[in-house]
Amino acid sequence: MWLSRGEMIDCLDGEVLVEPADKDALVRKIVWDSRQIEPGCAFLAIRGERVDGNTFIGKAVEDGAAFVVATANPGEDALEKCRKADAAVVLVSDHIAAMSQLAARNRDKVDANVKVVGITGSSGKTTTKNLIRDVLSAEFKTVATQANQNNELGVPNTVLGADENTQMLVVEMGMRGFHQLDKLCEFVKPTIGVVTNIGTAHEELLGSQENIAKAKSEMIAALPDGTGIAVLNGDDPFTPKIREFASVDSRGVRVITYGVGDGNAVHAMNIDYDRIGRPSFDIEFPDGRVSHVDLALMGAHNVMNACAAAAVGYVCDMPIERICNALGSAEGQSMRQEVVTARNGATVINDTYNANPDSMAAALSLLHMIECDGKRIAVLGDMGELGNREVEAHEKVGKLAHERGVDLLICVGSLARNIAAGAMSAGMPQDKVVECQDVAAAKEVLDSALEPHDVVLVKASRFMELEKLVKGLVD
Repeated sequence: MWLSRGEMIDCLDGEVLVEPADKDALVRKIVWDSRQIEPGCAFLAIRGERVDGNTFIGKAVEDGAAFVVATANPGEDALEKCRKADAAVVLVSDHIAAMSQLAARNRDKVDANVKVVGITGSSGKTTTKNLIRDVLSAEFKTVATQANQNNELGVPNTVLGADENTQMLVVEMGMRGFHQLDKLCEFVKPTIGVVTNIGTAHEELLGSQENIAKAKSEMIAALPDGTGIAVLNGDDPFTPKIREFASVDSRGVRVITYGVGDGNAVHAMNIDYDRIGRPSFDIEFPDGRVSHVDLALMGAHNVMNACAAAAVGYVCDMPIERICNALGSAEGQSMRQEVVTARNGATVINDTYNANPDSMAAALSLLHMIECDGKRIAVLGDMGELGNREVEAHEKVGKLAHERGVDLLICVGSLARNIAAGAMSAGMPQDKVVECQDVAAAKEVLDSALEPHDVVLVKASRFMELEKLVKGLVD
């Protein structure tokens, strides 16, 4: 963040309750958790369902906050504390709008210094973002989205993380409907846009994959005419639609495709896997040069994610050896295909962060790929936001579990009973399929079934909280 107190007041649409003593003093960080207050930071007081941040304003300035964005009148006692501490206070009606306004000013201020990489897609966004961050950090001063803070609050907060030293800003952007990416891109202003794939997540709201492609293309449409660069999955059948929706050819936006197909500008070849599914492969770049990657992340889908990151590094003029070395050093994120060991020695793939039909398929392929001297067990739970396709989508996952050689399928949740039905309709024996209503019931099944040489995959949408099952197996 690289804004003065005066600049913050100028860009916020609100009422100034306390003027800053020094308008030129810089504010380097904004937080909305009063426990994270640092001297000189800004405090965004959010009214939540259970906690009203406005009640913590007095304590925040006592702890060092120099600027307060309030969403309700703090009261005279708190305002008096702000005056004594020389902390400015601005009252706004909408904290999301306030964050966007601050982000827009910060983005404009760093404009000459920074390239902005926007990332969206139906699945793989966070992993791809992390790989792009790791690649670019090998060459440039890079700021990137923390964890998966890709929503209306996290995206502006990422943009506010850039300062006068930032050279690369990597912003993950999620969406649930039309025009959400349009709105985010108004202040993100990406110069490079990456789309990982077009799947079926959010089909509940958008109705079809083509509509999902249209919504995702909003980020590519926001790239600047003549100088923007679109990094697109050349193996995805909806990529031509994205090019069409975003009018890349008529606007002079450069397109570089990535994937495993030979026709892609950046593509992986000679792919091999070790016993736990970690890929090694060569990447060929547009100029014909080839470099090798040994990836610490598991699964075929991460070959695609790595190619996306390699393409971004290439268009940013990085040496290809440095790109591939950075990919080889990249590590996974907690609860995203994280391999841990159960108390009895069994191998557990903790992939509980989230799930959709595409990521379920990738996880089951990984389970099939891993060398296993015992049983392959899949604990699969409900997937959300699938609309009128939810029954069919869960059934397909069950069929795929059988096709991928799962020896024991444990289905957790009300929707997951369709996973069980799909598996049995595909020929999986009924005694190899167990339906459980909750985590506790699934743990009982695993406690009796899991043996030291087994490999167990645990995956569901975030709201199912299957990470508790993993914790019970490991702790």
